[in-house]
Amino acid sequence: MAVAVTIVAAVLLALGFNSRLTAIRQMRQDEAYLKQAVAAEETRQAGLKTYRDYIRSDSYVEHWARVDARMIKAGEGAMVPVAPAVGQPASGSLAPVQAPVTILDEWWSLFFGESSSSP
Repeated sequence: MAVAVTIVAAVLLALGFNSRLTAIRQMRQDEAYLKQAVAAEETRQAGLKTYRDYIRSDSYVEHWARVDARMIKAGEGAMVPVAPAVGQPASGSLAPVQAPVTILDEWWSLFFGESSSSP
């Protein structure tokens, strides 16, 4: 009977030890994951600090003023491109060129620069 009690006690101790080893293994995995997460966040923090410093700088303010706000310095002139209205030809546009009608006209215009059937 003492042997049976010893065996039962040993099994219970082994099960308790196994559950503790499993918990320790899980904690080590969690620790590794959290170390990676902390390193990633520290890198992100450094990037945000660099960006904060850039936003506080004069170069950012000038970039914003010129690009986003379209401001100019004193003595400079602003150029604003304006696209022509849809359906209206742009001023100074060239007259359309007539395409050759036959293959002979295409070859003639290729070699001589003018149409063979021109009036």
